[in-house]
Amino acid sequence: MIIRRYLARRVHQSIGLVLLTLLALFAFFDLVGDIEDVGKGAFRLVHAFASVALMLPSRLPELLPVSMLIGTIFALSQVAQSSEFTAMRAAGLKPSKVLVWLILCALPWASLGLVASEYLGPVAMREAQALRLLTGEALIDSSSRNGNLGSGLWIRDLIRNEAGDLRSQRFVNIRSAESDGRLSDVEIVEFDEQRRIQRWLLAKSGRVSASPGLDLAEVREIRWQPQPLSQTYPTLRWEGGVDQTLIAMAAGRPERMSIAELWRFVRYLKSNQQASERYELAFWKKIAAPASAIAMLLMALPFAYLQPRNGALGARILAGVLIGVVFHLTGSLLGNIALIRQWPAPLITMIPTILLLGLSLLSLYWVNRSEAMWPQRPWLRSKAA
Repeated sequence: MIIRRYLARRVHQSIGLVLLTLLALFAFFDLVGDIEDVGKGAFRLVHAFASVALMLPSRLPELLPVSMLIGTIFALSQVAQSSEFTAMRAAGLKPSKVLVWLILCALPWASLGLVASEYLGPVAMREAQALRLLTGEALIDSSSRNGNLGSGLWIRDLIRNEAGDLRSQRFVNIRSAESDGRLSDVEIVEFDEQRRIQRWLLAKSGRVSASPGLDLAEVREIRWQPQPLSQTYPTLRWEGGVDQTLIAMAAGRPERMSIAELWRFVRYLKSNQQASERYELAFWKKIAAPASAIAMLLMALPFAYLQPRNGALGARILAGVLIGVVFHLTGSLLGNIALIRQWPAPLITMIPTILLLGLSLLSLYWVNRSEAMWPQRPWLRSKAA
């Protein structure tokens, strides 16, 4: 019990230290990017610091697996270098028991990552968007740096009858949207079941209402069915399946969305016959994240059984960093290939974790073989004594 608490304390302290270091490093990079916006509109340096702070909960799930790997390697390597681990092994500490202890150590960190991903991150991101709104930045902007084609946000809305057959479809284009629901330059094109255009709405402004739909202002309506007609309205209520949550999800990055939001948006995209692979991949990555974090921590176990002469502490930490980088790059590469080849997202997201767990089990097998030879190496027992 004393040994378990001692090792757990060392592991938790090291993971916390590494996690804080990585969060500070990435916060600095984010701050450098936000400083470019200081002076634009009402955005000031204090807003840049606040925006970076609100981004940290979203960063935490991304950095946690690598932090767990590096922190555990650091803790176990320190214990091994001071010969404490050798004494523990001489006292009968088995690798299987250490494995169970590490899994117990991983559970609270994996839970923290899940809470940050599901609750803290999305709430903080909404606050960051509200801060950007107060300083004059739009949630969606056709002239922004988000890599779009300058056409804003497109949403497809399908209308079906009671039998489930397609009755009509609408395409909604929003050039600019604010976090409080205000819209600018809205176009809505409606088609019938034979894909013939029925109505075209152009509005200079609008607002997302409490119920699904849009309240448009300064609207021009052009109809082709049953006869050509053009009219203007000061205001017009458009009934549809578009709400503020849907707009925010469509405009946001999948990695910043919660599991529930991703699940809802994937269902929406599939019901409207739109590509959902990118969001499905993000959904299953979040599902696999706790297992990935635990696999990362278990990968550190063999480093405790390396004797000090077999590698310095810095070399072991470097090996942990390389393992984390390879794991991240493998996941990103497989994800991009899956999007291109349309491979099943659940399988692709689990491949890096399965490979890492397999490598951990092989390492554990090597450790068990080494422990089986322990009685044949009396010089180690005498050193521990």
